[in-house]
Amino acid sequence: MKRRRFAGSEDLDRLQDFSSRCIKENGRTGMLHPGEIPHHIYNGLRHEDPTELVYLWEDDAGVIRAWTLLDPRRAGHDPQFDTSMRQSSLEFEAEVNIWSEEALGTLMNQRAIDSAFIETDAYEDDTERIGMLESLGWEAQSTETLMLSRRSLDELRPVELPAGYTVRTGRGVEEAGRVAELHAAGFGSSWTPELYARVMTSPGYSADREFLVEAPNGDLAAFCVTWPDVVNRVGMFEPVAVHPDHRRLGLGRSVMRAGMAAMRSWGMRFAEVMYETDNAGSGPLYRDEGFVPTHKVVLFRKPVAATAE
Repeated sequence: MKRRRFAGSEDLDRLQDFSSRCIKENGRTGMLHPGEIPHHIYNGLRHEDPTELVYLWEDDAGVIRAWTLLDPRRAGHDPQFDTSMRQSSLEFEAEVNIWSEEALGTLMNQRAIDSAFIETDAYEDDTERIGMLESLGWEAQSTETLMLSRRSLDELRPVELPAGYTVRTGRGVEEAGRVAELHAAGFGSSWTPELYARVMTSPGYSADREFLVEAPNGDLAAFCVTWPDVVNRVGMFEPVAVHPDHRRLGLGRSVMRAGMAAMRSWGMRFAEVMYETDNAGSGPLYRDEGFVPTHKVVLFRKPVAATAE
């Protein structure tokens, strides 16, 4: 196997193809939806140069067999593997995980990032990965888990907005500042117009797939970003949020219904969403909209001191 750095838009297409292929051949367990890949690389690493933090492993024929994302700011790494290779051995998977741990630790040392733990995750039903992580000194956490849920797009409910509210798709960089403010308010995070403009101009993003709810006074009140997997015909919501000033008006479900209608028009048969299980509002909202939990994702931690042994 040959390891190299991520090279940008061409590699993004290949990583998305890799994920679609693995999901089709081996199932969803452990794999990112193709739409989550640009979200993780360009949104999650918005303060960074992803060519310095994302690495690919290719076989002698140039086929991607694994890749990893290092996030020193969050003290985490997110490796992805071609699980069909497990039929012969888990050794390669362990090697990629160990390399990711060591590379992440080096970056954290270089940046003087003080953290007691590094983090990764595993699907609860991925017994092979869980066993491998535990053998390397990782421990499952009982909190901070994620839930992947899915619903059919066969029958959709109509968009129902309060009087004066409207839903539309994005307009691109021209409204980066307004959308950045909405994202920051929705998640209590730090977004600037410059950072969101960078996301909007990154590979994989399309303003036509970001749905926005406008309030009667013109303020942006809710949003969702949608991603298609044309191979498996599954759309993904990542992320979804409502501005605190406009909550409890049904805007989250309304913007998602608009997104699901669009997904079906693109040929998707199912929609998926991932949410934090300790978020009191997310689970009930998605269940009410017909999403059924399919996979639980468990957080794993390893003491930083252990990575240096």
